[in-house]
Amino acid sequence: MQYRTIGQTGLRVSEIGFGCGNNAVLMVKAPYEDQVKAVRHALDLGINFFDTAFAYGLGKSEENLGRILNELGANPVISTKIRLESDAVGDVKAATIRAVEAGLARLKRDRVDFVQLHTRVTLERGMNKRFSIVPNDVVGPNGVIDGFKTMRDRGKVGHFGFSGLGDPKALRELVDSGEFHGFQCYYNLLNPSAGYPVPKNFSALDYGQILDRAAAKGMGAFVIRVLAAGALTSDPSKGGGGSGQTLSPGSDYPVDLQRAEKVKAALGVDGKNLTQAAIRFGLMNPKVSTVLVGFSNTTHVDEAVACSGASALTEEQMGKIRKFWDSDFEN
Repeated sequence: MQYRTIGQTGLRVSEIGFGCGNNAVLMVKAPYEDQVKAVRHALDLGINFFDTAFAYGLGKSEENLGRILNELGANPVISTKIRLESDAVGDVKAATIRAVEAGLARLKRDRVDFVQLHTRVTLERGMNKRFSIVPNDVVGPNGVIDGFKTMRDRGKVGHFGFSGLGDPKALRELVDSGEFHGFQCYYNLLNPSAGYPVPKNFSALDYGQILDRAAAKGMGAFVIRVLAAGALTSDPSKGGGGSGQTLSPGSDYPVDLQRAEKVKAALGVDGKNLTQAAIRFGLMNPKVSTVLVGFSNTTHVDEAVACSGASALTEEQMGKIRKFWDSDFEN
């Protein structure tokens, strides 16, 4: 296992991170003994970064992860995420503090290394079913950052991050604030716009090479959806995210399945080789701190860990992929 430093934090984390989210269902719905087996195996192989959130199983992921780590006597780098809803608008700072405290209680830990905002950030508040907040709610007075800082002062959290989902312009405001140490970055072979330029007609959301912008501010990056919710795996029929909602606009699962077929043909890979090519792509960018992978079993852990230290995609392979990006996968 190779390790990288998260931005300027000094925290060294494994290139492969253990994603405890809903998509792989392991840490939310699987039998407890299967969860223990997978976490133990990951630790044995050198994975030392675990990412969870309240939104994963409405706290089940945090509870299961905390219980297992305590049972194993393990103390890896842990990131959890808080999701604020519309009732937080009256006092965002207080709501942030409450959410962090609740997450720590579920994890049964006194402190986490990273706490991240899981709520989407947009240019205008979204008060409908999919609630979102604006940059001023985050970095303005009495906002999320003030809540995070209070918890840091209490010794409860080490560093701050946010999920890089929402309006790219709003996300850039968070990066430019200089208040964050890392962020979760949507980045994969089907939508590389966080790290590569894409044409104006690119139908997936353009994140405007936010990886470069964040690195310039000393931030680390945790890649999410490197497997495009399962489209870039050996069995895409089990993917799709499960929620019925598209995580990133323009990356609807049926569309990504079509894009993935073109990538498979261009790279000449299938099965686990496609999965590993997707993970290796994420690791090719030196601005990436870790690639978060959701595991369903120990075999998936083995396949992902094998990518750490593996060779990058070749120039010939990348040339074929770039043609897809340049044509919005029309060629």
